[in-house]
Amino acid sequence: MPDFTALQWTLVLIAAFCSGVSKAGLAGMGLLGVTFMAAAVPGRASSGIVLPLLIFADVIAASTFREHVQWSQIRRLAWPVGVGIVVGWLLLMIIPDAAFRPVIGGMVLGMLVLQVTRQQFPRFDALLPHSTIFAWFTGLFTGIATMVANAAGPIASAYLIILSLPKHQFVHTMAWLFLLVNISKVPFSVHLGLINVGSLTLNVCLVPAVLAGLWSGKWLLERVPQSTFQSIVLGLATISAVWLMADLWR
Repeated sequence: MPDFTALQWTLVLIAAFCSGVSKAGLAGMGLLGVTFMAAAVPGRASSGIVLPLLIFADVIAASTFREHVQWSQIRRLAWPVGVGIVVGWLLLMIIPDAAFRPVIGGMVLGMLVLQVTRQQFPRFDALLPHSTIFAWFTGLFTGIATMVANAAGPIASAYLIILSLPKHQFVHTMAWLFLLVNISKVPFSVHLGLINVGSLTLNVCLVPAVLAGLWSGKWLLERVPQSTFQSIVLGLATISAVWLMADLWR
């Protein structure tokens, strides 16, 4: 077991709770969880702790959310996400983690700009969401961001919102997409030494916090209207992206 202070335990518990909430549909919460975990566990080690928690939450979420999965969208993103994961793995071997935080923030902000543009210029709907280039751009950076920092939730969520998926299709598709994505990252994380016996022992201790987050997120999902739901997701994504970009001025 890690020799954590009371503050570190508080932060990792909050991070685990946020991971659970994010898997119930509020994807922006995932980056908040990454933030708290990085504050508690410096360096790349935090990524190795977060990944098994996300997979645990993914398995539960995917087993619950099955009826409205848009498999065509998952298949559309499969190859670009896979390429992005390999690129992220290679980058992690040669570049420090801190170099990617502003880049990931920029990716998320770029997707949010596309959403605002779509709202102001509805003609974008006829071309952008169904463009192969758009799918590859999103999938590639989703793969890189998830491999480097488990930070791809807002990118993928902004993409699916741009496609105007109803709330339940959005949540169910996100659950299965990231279950497959996160499982595919395990061999790369083990190779980099990010997942080990110590990190897995800590994961077991954090399971109750993940379950509490899943329950809380599902409770919110059933009570939040579609328009409010999208605003919450985009708002959380914006906050997370700005936080990541702040490294440029530190």
